[in-house]
Amino acid sequence: MSSLSNFDLSDNYRHIEKAIRYIDDNFKDQPSIDEIAKNIGMSKFHFIRIFKEYVGVTPKQFLHSVTLNYAKEHIKQSKSILDSSLDIGLSSSSRLHELFVNLIGVTPKEWREKGKDVLITYGYGRTLFGEALIAYTDKGICYLGFIDNNKDLIFGKFKELWENANLLYDDAKACEYLENIFIKNKKYNLLVKGTNFQVNVWKALLNLPNGVVATYQDMANFLDKPKSVRAVASAIGKNHVGYLIPCHRVIAKSGAMSGYRWGIERKKILIAYELASKENLTSYRVATTEEIPKLCQLLHQLFSQEAEFTPDCVRQTKALKKIIENKEIGEIYIASKEDEIVGMVNLLYTVSTALGESVAMLEDMIIDEKHRGEDIGSALLEYALTCSKEKGIQRITLLTDADNLLAHRFYESMGFSKSAMIPFRIQP
Repeated sequence: MSSLSNFDLSDNYRHIEKAIRYIDDNFKDQPSIDEIAKNIGMSKFHFIRIFKEYVGVTPKQFLHSVTLNYAKEHIKQSKSILDSSLDIGLSSSSRLHELFVNLIGVTPKEWREKGKDVLITYGYGRTLFGEALIAYTDKGICYLGFIDNNKDLIFGKFKELWENANLLYDDAKACEYLENIFIKNKKYNLLVKGTNFQVNVWKALLNLPNGVVATYQDMANFLDKPKSVRAVASAIGKNHVGYLIPCHRVIAKSGAMSGYRWGIERKKILIAYELASKENLTSYRVATTEEIPKLCQLLHQLFSQEAEFTPDCVRQTKALKKIIENKEIGEIYIASKEDEIVGMVNLLYTVSTALGESVAMLEDMIIDEKHRGEDIGSALLEYALTCSKEKGIQRITLLTDADNLLAHRFYESMGFSKSAMIPFRIQP
């Protein structure tokens, strides 16, 4: 997740929440980015930028993750992860969920006395997934619950769990904790209250890494209690530390998103977010001169398949250097995956006398052949278009081979339309 100044999730948060709900409700129709942006009352490019800043992935990457088939595919992966975890054991901290250090069960005395003489600080704050109530003791976080117009109900559940504890209300401290968890990924101990069986189920959930989903049967098998699926499901439903103990990662064998204490919709959003974040190892930025050799390799792939151009590393190096060193000429945007440049697109700037404003020519759009089909091209182009929009570019023109129908469909899906004008060339 990106760092947000003062953790301000007010106006933009509501827009993103509305967008996520719209995507979740309409993913079967695969709505376009224009449709989603229009539905929430934002411009397309502002929406893309805000969504990426808040959610960590592009709207298209998120949309791809909100599918039943996508979840079903990841069930297979979870089984092998859980099987390998059996060799390590539930007590091993090496497999614990990345967000925290340890899970501590209450003492028998604390269980009997329902938290008597335990000081619990609690409060409310915003997260990327809605408002939340968080509570903690000197031993660790003891409650985290999401709120949807049911603040009194959630507080009642929290109070019932720790009935005799001494409560201290502190929203400022709660917001600090929530920022540390959801923005800074800070590690915390967890203090939980449950039966031995429930605590073992919650420990088992910690073996599910970010971006992995499992079935209730998988969890029962992992606990060596294959016939206790219902008991496992019941224990998962009683988890009182949402998100940190990732009960949202357990789904039905069919891939359906079954019950979730804090709402089915939120469960879908959490799973889709984590799946998308896990696969979003690609970053997008402006190229530097040190990266020219790799850019030349990409241009070699591009020019080898285009009718009018021939690869020439000397000429390409000369041109790339001019563009990168003079941002008034243009900018080269790249996609980078695990420190490898896997895509590029070039925008060259000029001024239109017809519009009286800055315009651009889009050239050299290429994704490394080893990484095609990974949605990198659309994400890179979205990034370049968003940046150009913020620079005040009023029109972008591109050229592609007349018989390259795949390219035509790709650009049309990104909002480009065919021009009635025909290109002419001369090389004096």
